[in-house]
Amino acid sequence: MARLQAASYKAVPLGQGRQTFFTPGRAAAASHPYGLILGSSVWIAIVANLPLWNELQRLSLLSGATDWAFAGALALIIAATLSGLLSVLAWRRTLKPILILLLLASSVVAYFLLSYGIVIDSTMIVNALQTDLLESRDLLSINLVLTLALLGVAPAFVVWRHEVDYGPWRRRLRQNLVLFLAALAVLAGTVVLSFQPLASNMRNHKQLRYLMNPLNLIYASAHVASAPLRQRRGGLAPIGTDAHLGIEHNSTGRPPMLVLVLGETGRSGNFGLNGYQRATTPELEREHLASFRNAWSCGTSTATSVPCMFSHLGRGLFADRENNFENLLDLVQRAG
Repeated sequence: MARLQAASYKAVPLGQGRQTFFTPGRAAAASHPYGLILGSSVWIAIVANLPLWNELQRLSLLSGATDWAFAGALALIIAATLSGLLSVLAWRRTLKPILILLLLASSVVAYFLLSYGIVIDSTMIVNALQTDLLESRDLLSINLVLTLALLGVAPAFVVWRHEVDYGPWRRRLRQNLVLFLAALAVLAGTVVLSFQPLASNMRNHKQLRYLMNPLNLIYASAHVASAPLRQRRGGLAPIGTDAHLGIEHNSTGRPPMLVLVLGETGRSGNFGLNGYQRATTPELEREHLASFRNAWSCGTSTATSVPCMFSHLGRGLFADRENNFENLLDLVQRAG
């Protein structure tokens, strides 16, 4: 017994094997990846979706047992979808980085949904990708830092420190497939059991689908990334190939200059020229110009509205176009 006890102790050089605060520890037994996946999915579905629950409250959809069952179904749909997606990525080198990225992204999305009342769609993703530092720094605030710390950084730190036993790759593949099929079954069952309130509320309140965090972010990002694949290749399709200057310009020898002043973020209803009570456009009114009041933008962002404004397709066809066409600027340049 003494020999056994003595043999169980080995000399360890100073500092070797020592854990630090920033090193994932092994104080507790390593757990199954299912724990991280399910725990993170439930956290995101419930806590990071505060904007969704606030919207349900505003719409009076949390006033009874049936409404709470519908809210529970939404949370289960989000958690099951995330678990299914994460099951595909539940490998040693991918699970924790993807989970941490999802937690941080979900917290940022939750902040902007709560603070600005926006929705996350493909247009908003394009806006975020095309912004610059001057625009984005105006959005930084202490509330953003606090929300990111509480909803994102804190659970991400727990995920990073949590020890996971992945096991051999064959077992990992088999267990990932089991989790994927289980998540798919839960998702399908939840949709079937709650189909009537789900279809009704999603039809009457379309904004709800854009508040399901982070499914809104994942879908919108995939839609933007796949946009080039949905369009036909072959470059820009020409328009107005017969455009040319009139006879009166041929004798001058100098091409005319066309100046376009764009204010695509202006609202027609706020123009004094269009009947607004305040004199917001006094200079324009003195010019006795024509104002087209029945004009509608293709979107609420520069990335959407300006290209559509110069297109010949119109508002209805521009978003679903299969080809990229030349626009007004190409036409007037060709005309000289």
